[in-house]
Amino acid sequence: MSNTATILIESGNEMFDATRTTRVLGALLVSMTLGALLLMLMESDPPRPSQSDRASIAGSVLGQHASVSRKWRRVIIHSAADSNSNLPARCHFVIEPKADSQGLGVRSTELWKRQKPGYHALVAADRDYNADSIGICLVGDFSKNQLSQGQFDALVALVRDLQRSCTIDGDSVYLYSQLDAQSGSPGRNFPVADFDASLLQVN
Repeated sequence: MSNTATILIESGNEMFDATRTTRVLGALLVSMTLGALLLMLMESDPPRPSQSDRASIAGSVLGQHASVSRKWRRVIIHSAADSNSNLPARCHFVIEPKADSQGLGVRSTELWKRQKPGYHALVAADRDYNADSIGICLVGDFSKNQLSQGQFDALVALVRDLQRSCTIDGDSVYLYSQLDAQSGSPGRNFPVADFDASLLQVN
């Protein structure tokens, strides 16, 4: 008998084909590996809005006025624990907690519609940040809570649209706490690294 012939093993009243068993076990192992890889891919993070989707979120908000003044040179991000605070009215844009990828929850205030300076950046006696800075107020206590994905996406879309419209570089977009060391706004749970990575370099 040839050495390559199928080996038959007798066990009790049963006959086993060793070559066939090996092939079946090999196929099973390959199937299990592929199945595990497929499950790992399915468990990854759900797709986020593309840059073009994000760009459309704030378009209608910016279009609520005839023209954008050339005076705007900075964007400053704030937070207010709730809508009862007077800070939202002192900023140019407000983003509510239920903001989503369609821009719901994002609104411009009368200051922006009239292209007037806000009263949101009270940081230095020798520098009037209010004169040329666009204030954005996120509604929520981010010292305790996490920013929702929808609210974050709406913020990114709005800021990027403002950067394009007003030619504001990423280096001129600030969290309020970066200008005022005494302030924690917009809160320790704000995703600083993700936000910084989303900014445009337009100059």
